[in-house]
Amino acid sequence: MTSIAIFLYAASMISITSGSSVLSDDKVIKEEDRYAACMDLADRSPDKGINMALEWIADGGGVPARHCEAYGLVKLGEHAEAAARLIKIAEDMRLGRDMPIRMGKRIVASAPMLADMYGQAANAWLLAGELVRAESAIDLALTLAPKNTPQENELVLDRARIAAADEDFELALSDLDRVLKGDPGRKDILVLVASAARGLNRFDRAEAALSEYLSVFPNSATGYLELGNLRHAEGKVDEARKAWLQVLMLEESGKNATAARLNIEKTALKVPN
Repeated sequence: MTSIAIFLYAASMISITSGSSVLSDDKVIKEEDRYAACMDLADRSPDKGINMALEWIADGGGVPARHCEAYGLVKLGEHAEAAARLIKIAEDMRLGRDMPIRMGKRIVASAPMLADMYGQAANAWLLAGELVRAESAIDLALTLAPKNTPQENELVLDRARIAAADEDFELALSDLDRVLKGDPGRKDILVLVASAARGLNRFDRAEAALSEYLSVFPNSATGYLELGNLRHAEGKVDEARKAWLQVLMLEESGKNATAARLNIEKTALKVPN
């Protein structure tokens, strides 16, 4: 998810209604609190958060309630289902369907709000492995995002991740460079730069990016995983194993540890339990 702030903002500015009646200011505040509570519960306990969202939907919660449900599905790992819901939410937001009413008029989402929602859908499609749909959603998001803004920068970064997953390393590296140009302080994405450069066999660029990344994040398991991948691509198998073992020293479980173990096994090194 790229952001949930749009609905917190919307809840503080507009009235959530079922039917055509307009809620009081006190009710608006309560609905804002309800959204925040739903999202918090979905984050901590997705099943309970989804149940809360469904009750709210039945009570006329509209788009904010549906967004909470979609977020809960993401947290449950139901990424494709969440993505489909997020796309439908974006379409309804564009038309003002199921949106709150303010001063007798139904709200129609602004371009930045729509860009945010399509961006969230793109990330969910990426997690689902649906790369074509992810690409379509992120392209839509980028057509809507205001130019030369932090939002556009974040969406370009999302597109870089999607491109890398699709092994389009040229686009990934180009987008990452664009993000860094707009925000040179984003040292956290240098590991992604290293990975994309490695995919293009640009080992010098990968080495430079990774060296800078590890100087800022010296205990990053992600960084050492990529270091192992880079060394392996360079044919330095012993150094690759050393880096992957460092991953296991930093993290005993999780995606990085799983990837490191698999890589070590592929290079025929037995790892103690």
